[in-house]
Amino acid sequence: MRFLFTAVNKDLARLRRDPLGFATSLGIPLVLVTLITLVFGGGQATPQGRLLVADEDGTLLSQALTGAFSREPLSKMLLMATTGREEGQRRMDRGDASALLIVPKGFQNAFLQNQPVQLQLVTNPAQEILPNIVEEALSTVVEGGFYLQREAGVPLRIIAAEQTPSDDTVARVSVAFNRLGRSLTKYLNPRLIDLELYVTAEKREDQNVAAIFLPAMLFMGLLFVGNAHALDIWREQSWGTLRRLTTTPASLGTLLGGRLISLALILSGVAVVGVAGMRWFAHVQVASVPLATLWLVLSGTAFYLFLVTIAVHASSQRTANVIGNLVVFPLSLVGGSFFPFEMMPDWMASIGRFTPNGWAVTTFKAFVAGSAHTTDFLIGTSYIAAVGSLLFVLTLRRMRKL
Repeated sequence: MRFLFTAVNKDLARLRRDPLGFATSLGIPLVLVTLITLVFGGGQATPQGRLLVADEDGTLLSQALTGAFSREPLSKMLLMATTGREEGQRRMDRGDASALLIVPKGFQNAFLQNQPVQLQLVTNPAQEILPNIVEEALSTVVEGGFYLQREAGVPLRIIAAEQTPSDDTVARVSVAFNRLGRSLTKYLNPRLIDLELYVTAEKREDQNVAAIFLPAMLFMGLLFVGNAHALDIWREQSWGTLRRLTTTPASLGTLLGGRLISLALILSGVAVVGVAGMRWFAHVQVASVPLATLWLVLSGTAFYLFLVTIAVHASSQRTANVIGNLVVFPLSLVGGSFFPFEMMPDWMASIGRFTPNGWAVTTFKAFVAGSAHTTDFLIGTSYIAAVGSLLFVLTLRRMRKL
């Protein structure tokens, strides 16, 4: 027991003397987590682009046309900016906007007099969603203008015929609109068509972007930490620690157990910071903080045993480093530790969930969402304990031959 405490203290002392190595292992995922949280704000992702408007008419009707894009929900997705035709074309050529809308001079006069007029919409071919949104919204507005012209064309042309409408013109137009309103009443009151909605499935809440990315980044960090500590066995071998230990009453199993305990202590701090960051920095609702934290520690320890088993079976430290990277990076990519499963094709996500880190991150998300409880934690712990024991024995047998 005394040697176990000495082994744990030795590993922690080495970490204190070389904090940069540990910081480097967690640096990449933590930076990505911070950037993702700052970009999305822990909320629902909303596409956002820029709509350039070249209003060459400058009339009340042209302003009403472009004003449709300044109302919600379009205003949340598009930042509208006025510009000239040539400047707008130059900005579109540079890819600075999602679309350019050109309203030609004489637009209002042509509409009121029921004459042909052409709106020009230039879209960015490098984008798909936002240009389509602009095109569909503009088509709806144009179609509404067509029906307005068809039903109220006569009053509109009466107004357009005079620069300053007289009292008689205003009266005639008012009477015409009043008659139009009465003619539409038979369709609107009572309504000829009633729409009844029946909700057959519970509405899903908007998915928090941070809730998708943060678990993936945390488990990628666990893989990096496990791989970095797995290579320490070869450093112990190069320093002669393993050879000298075989001549003492202490066992290699105690040394390996001490490394597991010291790593678990390190991972405990990482897990606490990670879960706390999810809850208070990224505003992700964590249903069970203790279970989520303990699962991170257990998963990180299991990753270490998996990677150290691979490392000790390599022929040299350099080979172990190469093989470790060849294992970690594909696992990160396929197992949902780099790209979340929600962003993968279904066939790839199905495969990724069967990887060690894919299973672990899926279970972790269940603890965060509250769909997994203590019983699931105990079952998962028993699996990790069984596999971990086998990996411990394989590593220990190989360490005796280094």
